[in-house]
Amino acid sequence: RYPAGSAKQLIQLLTGLETPSGGRGTDTGVLVHNVGTAYAVHRALRQAHPLISRIVTVTGGAVVRPQNLEAPIGALVDDLLAFCGGAPAAARLLMGGPMMGQPLPGTQVPIVKGTNGILALTAAETLTVEPSPCIRCGRCVEACPMGLMPLEMSKRARRDDLDGALAFGLIDCISCGSCAYACPSRIPLVQYFDYARGALEIRQRAEQKAKETRRLLDQRQARLAREERAKAEAAARRQAEKLAAKAKARAKTGAAA
Repeated sequence: RYPAGSAKQLIQLLTGLETPSGGRGTDTGVLVHNVGTAYAVHRALRQAHPLISRIVTVTGGAVVRPQNLEAPIGALVDDLLAFCGGAPAAARLLMGGPMMGQPLPGTQVPIVKGTNGILALTAAETLTVEPSPCIRCGRCVEACPMGLMPLEMSKRARRDDLDGALAFGLIDCISCGSCAYACPSRIPLVQYFDYARGALEIRQRAEQKAKETRRLLDQRQARLAREERAKAEAAARRQAEKLAAKAKARAKTGAAA
């Protein structure tokens, strides 16, 4: 059952171990690799062959000849679509699947090491409905495989209450799209969560930058203070040496008299 292929869900399904909040699957002592990764490791270790290509599924109602391709990393989406006969009726392009795929601005986008599919949808397949207000039916909560409360997270994400969204488990959301699919109001919940995570990342970078700036400023002030102390100590030594020299000269003069 979707999204049982996700590492956290697969670990819990097979072992009964639950990944802690904010953690990774490896925190349970289990490492999950998909077939593509296992094959890439085999080729790298056994055949000394680097990862330079990916198996990419090119499909969707707009694709003339849908098929799986071994595409070199860096190849353009346009090249893959052309190899499959083109997608003249494409109304929307996604990199990934229909639930978790990311919209593409065009076909001049390269394949990266994480690309597993290109989805070219027709206008009929991309029929959109204007979202209506949340009726708090709870279907998104029932659909969430992580046991989160999407309605509460989206409510806070819309208000830019990032801390509130975090308190309701934003960091544990896997963007599977189950909540948005189940929502009868057609609220784009995942978009809100992606926005909130992006805003949170920007805030964290700003906080880290401010922290680093404060650290550098503290270091500079400490260095200036050390230099001032060193100057003061050097001046004190010179003054002491002068006084000692004068005292020695007076003593020598007195002895001569």
